[in-house]
Amino acid sequence: MVDFYDELTYETNPFPETHPSNLAALGRLFGIQTTSPQHCRVLELGSATGGNLIPMAWHLPHSEFVGVELSAPQVSIGQQVVSALNLTNIRLDVGDILALQAADIGQFDYIIAHGVYSWVPMVVREKILQLARQCLTPHGLAYISYNLLPGWRMRGSLRDLLLHATRDVAGAEAKYRTAIAALERLQHALQGAAADSQHYVQKEITYLLGSHPSYLLHEYLAGENNAFLFSEFLADAQRHDLQYVCETDLYTLFDTTLSTPAQTALADIDDPLEHEQWMDFVQMRAFRKSVLCRADVPLERAVDVDVFTTFFYSANLRLKGKENLNNLKPVIFLTPDNTELNVVHPLSKAALLYLQEVHPYTPNFDELYAHAAARVAQAGGKAFAQARSEFVSELFSLYSYRGVYGHLSPCLQRPTVSERPQANALARLQAEQGWESVASIRHQALSLDRFSSRLLRELDGSRTVSALVAYLCAEVSVGNVTIPSGKQAQATGKGLEAEISKNVKHLLTVFARHGLLVQV
Repeated sequence: MVDFYDELTYETNPFPETHPSNLAALGRLFGIQTTSPQHCRVLELGSATGGNLIPMAWHLPHSEFVGVELSAPQVSIGQQVVSALNLTNIRLDVGDILALQAADIGQFDYIIAHGVYSWVPMVVREKILQLARQCLTPHGLAYISYNLLPGWRMRGSLRDLLLHATRDVAGAEAKYRTAIAALERLQHALQGAAADSQHYVQKEITYLLGSHPSYLLHEYLAGENNAFLFSEFLADAQRHDLQYVCETDLYTLFDTTLSTPAQTALADIDDPLEHEQWMDFVQMRAFRKSVLCRADVPLERAVDVDVFTTFFYSANLRLKGKENLNNLKPVIFLTPDNTELNVVHPLSKAALLYLQEVHPYTPNFDELYAHAAARVAQAGGKAFAQARSEFVSELFSLYSYRGVYGHLSPCLQRPTVSERPQANALARLQAEQGWESVASIRHQALSLDRFSSRLLRELDGSRTVSALVAYLCAEVSVGNVTIPSGKQAQATGKGLEAEISKNVKHLLTVFARHGLLVQV
């Protein structure tokens, strides 16, 4: 079977869970004195075009980054970006994981293998674990993602379908068209289906039909696609003198995510790792993002919440509905992908509102708590303003769900738009090259449409906001740009200018909140 890595460029966005800032904070919670992300070495195995690693290098100029990728065409794309940005702290190499030698590449504080482990033969998986043990510094962490049993068996049924449907088709583009047709046929056939398994498949089909072609081809039609029990992965890691630390989705460690009957049924399992394995069985998990360290590192299995309060915090959430800061009635905050998070305590609500207002700025715990307490008291919730322990508990819960992020070092950048707004060179270059998303300062992917991409390219600091609006009005008038709201056909003259001005000002606020604008 043929893979498509040279024929079709893999879409590589930033993955926030792989960022050394995130990994470093997780390690500290379990007693590991991880290296500061500001001065570290990072290795990514399977770095593709560098979409994950290059933004790290851009925002962490005093750290060093090495990416290894088998596909020469993809490495070439990434190297062109590195050269255009004049980055001297990153190297993207064409290389076979099997040929890598620890003596040649040195030691690293963080090793990343995202979307690799399940998609390579056993001999390569063994090499990944071997390199992790040999190349990790004494307090280093390795991130490895992989398909998981038993949940993957459900997704595997779609792989079976797509392999069958494309068995006589050659070439990435033709296979993709055939695969989409097969998914649409199955989607139509499952209309009105009643079984839970069929509902699951319908949901997966909807996701695949809206995903990037590279994801469908590399995930479902690649020559290798292996899934493992968590216990099997642990055994393989232990053979290489590595030990499990946690998941980047930290909430999965806690049985509070289970129903009451499930918690009762698993209550007598004392071994925390065996308990996690049983949680996989109960929840039918299909994917894990595991963090490992060397076996000789002393590890605290219980999370140290006191360490959590030494972090700096950020959150890219928005409130749905009213503030409600004087009682325990839940409110909903939405993540960028519109996932709903229920927040109960007034201090937590106020803290998230503050983080929303100042993002990407990261206050420490004392500042966050003081601001939240003052806001709650002012709103008539004085009885809740001193409930520090309840606040810490819910804030940590939000962190475990990655609604809130914790950092070892602060970000002092505020969401301000200058008179002549200027985007950073990384964001402008990504927009100029036609990327469908750009990397935020918090290492999250910010999706672009044609209008926002065009605006971002023009933010070189030479124009005022009004001049940008006038320029884009002219471009819209001659058909070079379209207004995203779809009101272009109805808008002319002053109406057109007003519509464009509204879009520009909104997007500049969004760009500022994601740290894309240079602070003057």
